[in-house]
Amino acid sequence: MAYTRGKSAQLAATVLTVEQARRRNAELRLELGALTAENTKLQAQAVEMRKQVTTARKKLSRQIRDLEAIRLQAKNIAALAEHAGSPEPVFGGREGLQAATEEIRAHEDRGTESRRWREPSHGTGRRYALGCRCDDCRGWRGRKSTQEREHVKRRREQEITEALRAHGVTEEVAA
Repeated sequence: MAYTRGKSAQLAATVLTVEQARRRNAELRLELGALTAENTKLQAQAVEMRKQVTTARKKLSRQIRDLEAIRLQAKNIAALAEHAGSPEPVFGGREGLQAATEEIRAHEDRGTESRRWREPSHGTGRRYALGCRCDDCRGWRGRKSTQEREHVKRRREQEITEALRAHGVTEEVAA
């Protein structure tokens, strides 16, 4: 058995004739058409089912929120009912006045004054404004004046820089 060109060693049973191949091809095309139609139908059903699931999820979320609100209100009502059962506070009426009078007497007996005016300490603007010219107060005024001069100088430099930039002059040329 020598090799002959064009002839293969395939079995005769596995080789299909042209007529059989055409028939098989037609069957596969019909099956492909049916599967494509079924795929389109299933995709439409999947879209519809997604919409239904989304709607159901939104409804369930709303019901959960409503349930939580109801539980919170029930808890608040229970707390209010518990609070309403407690005795009335003693802040008004004759008892309240007597309690307030006792507190005021106890406060006065301790000997504490309410608020007492103190003079401003040295080295502050209030003390300098009152007319004090000690070393601390003059030092404060000197620091304040220096700070104000620096602020004015910085603001003028910034205005000049902005004006030059608006006219297109760079900082290298201006220097």
